[in-house]
Amino acid sequence: MNRRILAMTLVAALAAFFSACSTAGGKSGGSFTEADSGKTFETSPGAAFDIHLKGNYTTGYSWNIASCDKNIIQPAGSKYTPSQPQRVGSGGIHHYTFNIVGKGQTTLKITYHRVWEKDVTPAQTFTLQIISK
Repeated sequence: MNRRILAMTLVAALAAFFSACSTAGGKSGGSFTEADSGKTFETSPGAAFDIHLKGNYTTGYSWNIASCDKNIIQPAGSKYTPSQPQRVGSGGIHHYTFNIVGKGQTTLKITYHRVWEKDVTPAQTFTLQIISK
């Protein structure tokens, strides 16, 4: 009986592990936030992924794509959603969607800054290393 429970637990754990691995690097893509900055994402052409970054556009700051290799990833959508639209000064989330269009490696860099301030270090920088096989 104990062996059977152990075997069932092991099978369930392995299924959960492989499910998590396929979500992180397969055609189903992934979803990332500020906490994922600096990480590596392994994927393949045909996949898509999302990035959700907190911000407050009422301050003049906004998230903007600074660099990426568009032969590997293509921006597919971008929108800002205020968390409380009825409240002046409330923050929100900037949502990006990208498609994997080619093989190779690139670093996606998105910066949080005021676009009219040219020689100022961004308040925040999000980076994601993408490996498309």
